Amino acid sequence: MTSLDLFTREARNLGKSARTKARLMDAAVSVFARDGFEAASVNEITRAAEVANGTFYVYFKDKDEIATAVAYRIAHDVVQQLDAAMVGTTDAIERISCATRRFLDLASSTPQWGKALFRAVWIYNDLRDSVISYLRADLERGVAQGVFTVEIDDFLISTFSAMTMSTLFRRLNGEGGPDAGSRVAQLQLRMLGVAPDVAKRVAFQALEPITLTIPVIPRETDRSKKN
Repeated sequence: MTSLDLFTREARNLGKSARTKARLMDAAVSVFARDGFEAASVNEITRAAEVANGTFYVYFKDKDEIATAVAYRIAHDVVQQLDAAMVGTTDAIERISCATRRFLDLASSTPQWGKALFRAVWIYNDLRDSVISYLRADLERGVAQGVFTVEIDDFLISTFSAMTMSTLFRRLNGEGGPDAGSRVAQLQLRMLGVAPDVAKRVAFQALEPITLTIPVIPRETDRSKKN
């Protein structure tokens, strides 16, 4: 995301209420990125959105609710970004490993948003279904290529997903170490029937770093220094 008005642009042709809510969500993205989730306040979000404090509570119950709402959209963008990054990759083993590792790296690169993404994936069924649809397609691709030797069903997919999310939870809590993504990717590939040496090689091969970039609204004092 490279614009300060991600949500506002999408709501520009909607009614006033939708535009106001979008402004609050754009402000929340920037304030959380600038201050961190814990330090951010509703006052700062409304100041950045240039609305009254009371207006915030017309649309959101509290800071947690707006964070989850924004994370829902960010999660969709993350999934699409990961899929786009693998357009030229046809090997199912590499796709599965890269998707797991890059998702974990991306979500962990900005911990406050990683935590919001973690909540959003579990709270929103349609978001979870969207993530699973990409995963299922790659798993079925692997079966068609003859590299995955297991039956692709809902139980396998839920187990696979739980492995990724539990690893994300550990990384967000400072556990697991920098190679946690590779370790879980290796375990997932083994679970799918990939040979030990191939699973290890693919899971630990170098990947181009990927980070989540959040636009930031400067503080009032920062703006005054420039004037």
